[in-house]
Amino acid sequence: MRLVDLKTTFLGEVDVPAAHRDAINAARRTTFHSLAPLAALHSLLNALVLTFAFWGHAGMPLVFVWCYTSAVLIFIRMREARRPAGQLDPKVEDGRIVRYTLLSGALWSGMIAVLIASGGAEHALLLGIFTAVMLCVGALLHSSFPIASLGYSLMITAGAGLGMMLGGHSWSFNALLLLAAGVIALQRFAAASHVSDIRRRLATAAMQDAKDTAALLLQDFEAHSSDWVWRIDAHGRLGSPSQRFVDASGLSCHELEGGSFLALFVPESLHHLQELLRHRRPFRDEALRVRIGSREVWWSLSGQPAADGGWRGVCSDITRSRDAEARIAYVTEYDALTDLPNRAVLVRQLEIAEEAGRASDESFALFVIDLDNFKALNDTQGHPVGDAYLRVVAGRLRDCVGQTAFLARLGGDEFAVLHRDMRADEAGGVAELIVDALLAPVTLNGKEILAGGSVGVAMAPENGSDPAILMKNAELALYRAKAQGRGCARFFEPGMEENARVRADLETDLRTALASEAMDVYFQPLVNTRTRKVSGYETLLRWNRPGHGLVSPAVFISCAEETGIIVPLGEWVIRKAIEEAAQWRDDVTVAVNLSAAQMHNPSLVATVVGALAASQLDPSRLEIEIVESVLMDETEHNIRTLHALRQLGVKIALDDFGTGYSSLSYLRAFPFDKIKIDQRFVRDIDTSVENQAIVRAVISLARDLGMRVTAEGVENEQQAAILAGLGCTEVQGFLYSRPIPASEVEKVEADKRPAPSILKLRRKA
Repeated sequence: MRLVDLKTTFLGEVDVPAAHRDAINAARRTTFHSLAPLAALHSLLNALVLTFAFWGHAGMPLVFVWCYTSAVLIFIRMREARRPAGQLDPKVEDGRIVRYTLLSGALWSGMIAVLIASGGAEHALLLGIFTAVMLCVGALLHSSFPIASLGYSLMITAGAGLGMMLGGHSWSFNALLLLAAGVIALQRFAAASHVSDIRRRLATAAMQDAKDTAALLLQDFEAHSSDWVWRIDAHGRLGSPSQRFVDASGLSCHELEGGSFLALFVPESLHHLQELLRHRRPFRDEALRVRIGSREVWWSLSGQPAADGGWRGVCSDITRSRDAEARIAYVTEYDALTDLPNRAVLVRQLEIAEEAGRASDESFALFVIDLDNFKALNDTQGHPVGDAYLRVVAGRLRDCVGQTAFLARLGGDEFAVLHRDMRADEAGGVAELIVDALLAPVTLNGKEILAGGSVGVAMAPENGSDPAILMKNAELALYRAKAQGRGCARFFEPGMEENARVRADLETDLRTALASEAMDVYFQPLVNTRTRKVSGYETLLRWNRPGHGLVSPAVFISCAEETGIIVPLGEWVIRKAIEEAAQWRDDVTVAVNLSAAQMHNPSLVATVVGALAASQLDPSRLEIEIVESVLMDETEHNIRTLHALRQLGVKIALDDFGTGYSSLSYLRAFPFDKIKIDQRFVRDIDTSVENQAIVRAVISLARDLGMRVTAEGVENEQQAAILAGLGCTEVQGFLYSRPIPASEVEKVEADKRPAPSILKLRRKA
């Protein structure tokens, strides 16, 4: 065995860190001194026992002196132990302790040697017990100083051995072996006890260091963090709160300490917290509501049960994050503009209604509402006015459908209403109420706005209960309502789905035709009534749809307007018409019709400028024709666009005059270059006195305003003669020619010669 191991085994030497060395040595000395009274009492008891046992023995005086000298020595040690710490150098004090111990051992050793050597057989048992007790007590009392314990034990053993040899006892050798084995065992015990004591003290010191470090970290944590520590006992009473806890609770430290922790929480959170505490299992990040005065906040609580039956944990104020989460949830589920639920919430409500319907055979109605002409309002009046109008619409719909219905905004200008437990006849009444409410004018910024809305209705379970199917069917009904004139309500019918499919196919083919320029531009001549020669051509569009033949312009133009294809399609027609007109005689004009959607297109003027520049066509040879409904959509914006075109030198004509509601007001609003009389007034002009009077009045009005007049739909010579006699400038109709393709116009106009007579042109057509 190595020397280091022997020292550890019998002397209990332990490598103590320098930081703890002084404290542990001081603790050893304190332990040693604390046992001094017990050592003194033991010495007195030994002295008394030996005094009575050897009272008549020849060595009694020596026994008496020796015993009481040892006791006095211990009492001296006790007095020195009462000295205040720090009066003696630690090393000097350690040396004294070892010397006192060895001196005490020497005294008892000598006395034991004398008594065993001179004692009789009657004293052998007593002296054996006495020696064993001295060894055991010495090992225990001096274990904090193993070297002193070892010296003390060796001296006692030596004294006993010397006495046995001097006494000539036959059992001396065997007894000495037993003593040696006992000393080894006792010293091993004393060393182990010493090592255990030092390690325990080191562990205690380390734990204290950890506690101190944790306390410092905790102080730093609470000083620089928004979190704080909470502690309660087994009865739910709060321990000493930190300043952060005091600030967060709004109470004083005196009010918090010893008060009920649970009393801070609102009832529903209190119940949840009580359940968590009752199960005595750790919990983490539980969001609980707390009442602070007159307001409520959110705390995030983490806790762990303590050994004393209480709890401790960490808490933080999460009110801001909860408010942010609430705002995010609101944004994801509600429309910020109108405060109405969005499409996702509507779908969930439809799912709930579907489940209720399956359970109770309840029918319900879904209304999908789309505002009419809202895009024009937004484009011309601006988004702030459009937003204000949407808020007004939302308010009207709330008032209209009542509190029992679920109202949502699907996006843009589209709304939806879900009515639970409603029959079809009741749904019809609600739909009409919605239409009437939206038809009422709205005044914003001093202007009266008339927009209106269309409604599509689907009934569940008749038209499907699945939310996706019901939404699709309601939108198909809405599409039918808008196709039939807008400002009305329609219920879903089975045939609508097939119509929608046909319409979708038409839209797909129309987009393909536009992309591949598979459409044809046709032109119908305009004839001057005075010269009886062609003065211009009106541009018309024809489409030979693959697999379907020629498609009526009323069909595909309507589809183009509803789907937005009309804008790129109209731009293509403008460029194509101007490109063709550039090949004609210089005194021949070309007219192009513009729809309301094209007028709303902000790039319209740029398209016209680009086409004129590319073809080098004189702007005065281009006529833009609009119908009265274009001006009805949004007068101010369209008037500005018309003025911009007029400044380019382009001529502006009012088409289908007399079929609208405010024709005369539009003549005052904009100085048109031409008025085109609708063919319904021309068709019977040769037989109807009323039609002649209307046409005469229009021509007279136009002449006074400096405008030219073109009559549409002329089909016979008598109509042409009447119109010429009334002073009509131009005529147009099947009498002269049907619309012809650009290739035929090119044959007539390519050589720049005077135009052929009307009759020749008619025969060609």
